[in-house]
Amino acid sequence: MLRRRLGALVIASVLALLVGTMGVATAGNAPDTDFSKLKPIKEPANCREGDGIDASTIKVGVISPTSGPQGATFAPSTEQGIEARIEQANSSGELGDRTIELIKKDDQASQANNLAAAQQLVEEEGVFGIIEVSPASDGSAEYLYEEGIPVGGWHNGVKEWGIYPNLFSWRNSVPPEPENTFTSRGADVMKKLGAKKIALVGTNLAAGAVFLDQTRQAIDRTKGLEVVYETADVTPEQQDFTGIADQIKQSGADGVYTALAGLQANGLSQALKQAGVELKAIVFPGGYDDRVLGLPGYDGAILGTEFKPLELGSPGITKYQEAMEAQGFEPQRFFALQGYLAADVFINGLKAAGISCPTRKAFINNLRLQKGYDAGGMFLPVDYAEIFGRPFYCVYYVQIQNQQFVPMNDGEPICSTKLFQDGKVKKLSKADQAKG
Repeated sequence: MLRRRLGALVIASVLALLVGTMGVATAGNAPDTDFSKLKPIKEPANCREGDGIDASTIKVGVISPTSGPQGATFAPSTEQGIEARIEQANSSGELGDRTIELIKKDDQASQANNLAAAQQLVEEEGVFGIIEVSPASDGSAEYLYEEGIPVGGWHNGVKEWGIYPNLFSWRNSVPPEPENTFTSRGADVMKKLGAKKIALVGTNLAAGAVFLDQTRQAIDRTKGLEVVYETADVTPEQQDFTGIADQIKQSGADGVYTALAGLQANGLSQALKQAGVELKAIVFPGGYDDRVLGLPGYDGAILGTEFKPLELGSPGITKYQEAMEAQGFEPQRFFALQGYLAADVFINGLKAAGISCPTRKAFINNLRLQKGYDAGGMFLPVDYAEIFGRPFYCVYYVQIQNQQFVPMNDGEPICSTKLFQDGKVKKLSKADQAKG
């Protein structure tokens, strides 16, 4: 069971981090996302009950897989993070006279079930809005937009979070055409770490092919770097990496950038060590979770994360740790953090709408106007109008040393230097990078 959880958990986090910068195909016409004319909506003078709100309660739905093929990946950590943040708000009177009542639905990471869950929450349970952390959120995205339902959560690499403006991922959305919009971050990270000859290892899944193609483009346009080996033939079940390790050794690579995760990343790293390959850096773009610390292949590996590593501390991190520990939950779990931040952005939306009488329309409108949200320093501040529909530029990195996560780059994120969009290249300035 632990082996399955590790493999699925870290693969989910890696693909989301990769697709957040790289991506998959898009379809359909995007709604109007010109936010330049938005003006704050004031609370109604007379507050009426309805749309999931009464004098004492705000009904909020939760959609996440708790069973099915990915159930062990997301549960129970995701719901624990959500519950910890909601309990924190309820017990402190953060939302005035009202408390949040959670109504949970399991979508089993299925698009059809995701839509059914959303319809049940809106039409039968009458929720005000939804907190969502699911790789199948595209199943209900259009429906929730058409119904005007506010959603707070995490994008999970799903492009709809950069199409429908009622969806608020806690830090960033995803480009509506992510295969045409991505950054040079992979190349920038390898250069920062001193590697020059790069081996790229991806899976035979669609996202793995996109990852390789876009990382290669970035490396090809970065002075001093070259791709000396690449493969996109790794199957999801593959565990033996002896052959790949030998080919990487023969290529002379001094850096490995890979979309692999969990037990596969562990297997590749161990095979490289056994083959005597000396690397300046091996990067796994995700996997910040205490359960990978005991995997021997992860020792020395470098991982990326959208949120600030807990080791760096901040008022928000302290608040998160206290909330999790108060409920007896393990804080250093990737999906616990995602759940907590998903709930935090939802609570932030209620505050933006006005806690005396929040409305769905005011939630969506006013939160989109908000600038500088960072959940108490848990990630780089975001402007929700600016960040919508574009990749994130900056990511924190940690290295695993002696079974501990050690923040790199003096605790500062590493930022992309270039943005690739529709075949054009834009150099990102310091001002651009400051936007996260």
